[in-house]
Amino acid sequence: MSETEEIFQRIKHKIEQLVLRNKELQNQNKDFEKKIHDLEKTIEIQRETIKDIEEKNKLLKIANKITEDDTQKKELKLKINEFIREIDKSIALLND
Repeated sequence: MSETEEIFQRIKHKIEQLVLRNKELQNQNKDFEKKIHDLEKTIEIQRETIKDIEEKNKLLKIANKITEDDTQKKELKLKINEFIREIDKSIALLND
């Protein structure tokens, strides 16, 4: 084999190796793109879940505030009724 043929064979062999490596890298790139797509889907689902949880949390805070207000209303009503009874007793004592 002449020197030119040897050089040609080496170049041919290197090109074949490069083509194989290129295919491997393309396949790896496709795998990475799929993983990225899957992770983006997961992130979107998690964002929606977070949004739902935040909305539920907001509603719970409102419900707790309403409950607190109802409790405060009941306590205030009891206090007013207590004052009215004391005033009625005082009026009754003054009338005697």
